[in-house]
Amino acid sequence: MDGRSQTLASCDVGDREARFAAERKASRTAIEIQEGAVVAGSVADMIERFELQVDPEYYADQSKDGRKIRKAMYENLVKFFGKMGPAQLTTQHGYQYLEDRAAGGAPIKANKEISQFSVICHYGVRWGLLAANPFINMMKNRGTAEAKAVPRRLILRFYLWGLKQRQNFRTMGCAAMFTYLTGFRSSEARPFLKSGIQKDAVRVIATKRRKGEVITEKERTWSTRLRCVVARSLDRQDQDSPYLFAPTKRSGSYTRWGWASTWKDAMLAWIQTYDPAVSEKSLTAHAMYFNLQDIRPTAITSKLQKREADAYDFAAHANPATTHRHYDRRRVKRASATE
Repeated sequence: MDGRSQTLASCDVGDREARFAAERKASRTAIEIQEGAVVAGSVADMIERFELQVDPEYYADQSKDGRKIRKAMYENLVKFFGKMGPAQLTTQHGYQYLEDRAAGGAPIKANKEISQFSVICHYGVRWGLLAANPFINMMKNRGTAEAKAVPRRLILRFYLWGLKQRQNFRTMGCAAMFTYLTGFRSSEARPFLKSGIQKDAVRVIATKRRKGEVITEKERTWSTRLRCVVARSLDRQDQDSPYLFAPTKRSGSYTRWGWASTWKDAMLAWIQTYDPAVSEKSLTAHAMYFNLQDIRPTAITSKLQKREADAYDFAAHANPATTHRHYDRRRVKRASATE
């Protein structure tokens, strides 16, 4: 209006998704500057403001997969709460959302989404849109599925089978055994860099942390089996990739969805060698099926069962209670008598 200009948002040249997000952010900021007030006509506006202004700074995971997952959560929240005014939100609305999503077959995902919405509402209070956050200390949905305990022998059999298969199935088998031996999260094992292979150990940066937290590294000292698995993972024709478990003939890391697709194909081919009747439709319900996320609890349980001194460093949780609550799959707790 007075002839002055200001850059309200920017992005890398050639990135269409980033350009679209920058345009949205710039438009919103321009309206706020011109009107001199926060645009807050609905909950949808509040969620969009959080997504554009807070999300890039709040979350450490700014990968394409991480942003895509959070984007889906924002969309689900907007569908249910979008047309409401922020000041109208009550705890009852939160419970209605949990029940609605549970009826749609996503009770546990609803818990994560309502927790996400609680964070957004904290910022809504800061922005003066709500008097208080109504979604604190809510009773969340309970899952009906039992925690899966994958026997070590299944992981070993899948690994040995994978060694004799084509490259992408071989990669899945090696990744399964590598995850069992190291106890790394799937988000740490899948994009594991070859630079993490050191003289005395394998190292990876812990992925589960909040933005601003001190970066910690997980280190697993070499064992004979771990050396063997890493050597077999490196033994491939296309060795130019910086990733240990790279897709065939590509230099990049597997995406989350690309990995899931290849993993299911490998699992189907492996299980059909024992049970030809299994199909793609019934695959995940089969007793022999497991995914990469199921392996870490098996590894931690093995360490706890052997009473190894470094079991809690292996799990790498700040609180040992988290290790027992989510990863301890022991069916029998063995101990010696008092005297």
